Amino acid sequence: MKKSNQFANPFTAWSGHRLFHVVAGTLVGVMAVTQASAMLPTPEPALDSSSNMQSSINNSRSSVQAVNSKITASLISVDTSGQERLVPVDANTRLQTGNVLEYQGYFTNTNVDRVRKMTVTMSIPDQVELLGDVAPEFPYGSADGNTFARMPLRGKINNQLQDIPLKYYQAVRWDIEGVGLNDTVMVKYRARVK
Repeated sequence: MKKSNQFANPFTAWSGHRLFHVVAGTLVGVMAVTQASAMLPTPEPALDSSSNMQSSINNSRSSVQAVNSKITASLISVDTSGQERLVPVDANTRLQTGNVLEYQGYFTNTNVDRVRKMTVTMSIPDQVELLGDVAPEFPYGSADGNTFARMPLRGKINNQLQDIPLKYYQAVRWDIEGVGLNDTVMVKYRARVK
């Protein structure tokens, strides 16, 4: 079921070069208690625009960049001492409305040299709504899954310019600069099960 969203196009389009797209997981069911799916898709091959241009000119490097990725989903729980714990979500995890999840994406550069700029996009499944705790700082957000702008997104609501509520976001994107050989970068966000 697709989200209906009156805030889908209230801001100017930002068109960055997407190196690959990651779907951050799928949750199954619409009842008060749902079962989490362990399916986390693999991202498309990454392209580094500067090295891609060089390779097309002199054919000295491959145009496809090697980036290993791993996406995890964890249930946030609080232990008896009040400390937060991240409990990995798997196919047997039972989720309830109101549970908070943290999605983390790990991206390792396995190229022969550094990647100058990597763009990572993580979708927000329909069964959850973004809460925040987005890292690294200064991400881009999308209320329609296609058009991205710096967060927080702003739009006209009742003829007044204001922040679009996080529950309407459908994806988050980061531009990560200078990823060295065998370096791993991590991106994350938290969401609540509807």
